[in-house]
Amino acid sequence: MKSLSIILITILLISCKKEEKKYSPEIEMKAQLIVDSITKSVKKESALENKEQSDAPVKVMNSRFIEKEYSNYKDVELTYKNISNKDIKAIKFEWYGEDPFGEPADMGITDGNGGGFDDDVLKAGKKRTSEWNVLSRNGDKILTARAYEVVYTDGTKWKAK
Repeated sequence: MKSLSIILITILLISCKKEEKKYSPEIEMKAQLIVDSITKSVKKESALENKEQSDAPVKVMNSRFIEKEYSNYKDVELTYKNISNKDIKAIKFEWYGEDPFGEPADMGITDGNGGGFDDDVLKAGKKRTSEWNVLSRNGDKILTARAYEVVYTDGTKWKAK
């Protein structure tokens, strides 16, 4: 009787063993979609939070994707003005763009965020329009663009906070 009860208890314990969860491609795909959605949202929020500062020496007046005659890829064009009272030696820019569906635009290397620099002297009060080859296949609009670092001809620097 004692050995029978031990056998029954053993069988009961073995049969109650929890099943291990098996790999599910559907669950992994859903999890990846959630992660992608959060990543895109964070990128957009971060870009929109980094709008131009009031003390920035360069004001971006216009930003857009432009199509080239010889290619299906798009470039980024910025029109900007030196609103400081000093001549500028170099400027670093950053921008954020979206495709027609409101998703981060392909910027060649990364999605959504892009950047470039200009190292031609920009006199005080003058404006300029420049283009950067970002090789975007699906860019529709630039939501925000700003100068985040400036070097003046006298050697001093300004950086965005």
